[in-house]
Amino acid sequence: MAHERGQRSTPDYLPALQKELVEVIRKYVNIGNDDVQVALENQGSCSILELNITLPDR
Repeated sequence: MAHERGQRSTPDYLPALQKELVEVIRKYVNIGNDDVQVALENQGSCSILELNITLPDR
């Protein structure tokens, strides 16, 4: 997910967005905290939130 930044350095809603995305995935798939890796990267005028989630085989 990418977000074009304006004046602020980091959008304040990204931590809440990350939490909600993980909660939605947990409604359908049993994942643990160790299965989720999060990175926030700034590239020019964009902030990129990257979620890597290891899903179980079945």
